[in-house]
Amino acid sequence: MSENLVVAKDVVVGLAYTLYVENAVEDSAPASAPLEYIHGHGNLISGLEAALEGLKVGDKKNVTVEPEDAYGDYDPENVVELDRSLFPDEFPIEKGRLVPLEDDEGNHLHSYILDWNDDTVTVDLNSPMAGKTLVFDCEIISLRPGTEEEIEAGSIYLDDGCGCDDCSSCGHHCH
Repeated sequence: MSENLVVAKDVVVGLAYTLYVENAVEDSAPASAPLEYIHGHGNLISGLEAALEGLKVGDKKNVTVEPEDAYGDYDPENVVELDRSLFPDEFPIEKGRLVPLEDDEGNHLHSYILDWNDDTVTVDLNSPMAGKTLVFDCEIISLRPGTEEEIEAGSIYLDDGCGCDDCSSCGHHCH
């Protein structure tokens, strides 16, 4: 049955890719350690997920994703100043440092420090990929039906991820 599978909703996909931003390699997952995700549950940016629909194991595709189908346009209003007292004394304040935040609804936000002074820390809430055209070289490495638990969770990481705060640093690609 799995040899007839194609990339579709509720199918677990093993995806090898190289991501290019402005002609430079930004990220990759090799065939030996592909990104695995359950398709159709918003685990990938919408432009990439739509472009992979219907592919089979072994299919390769070059996909260009415009900002509106990726991380959106860069919004200067997403650069905010926070009171320095919100940061613990032991938290190193340095340019480019990732600052995990949570909004009033409990949504996790990742911001980056742009600047600081004695009273405030200026952070950018935009994704580092906001406003950028993304180019992916993709290959479908594996396909399998999702389990009932995976489909219900919308994720193959049933324990809500790998346990790290920023999965881009652990290589699990779970967020």
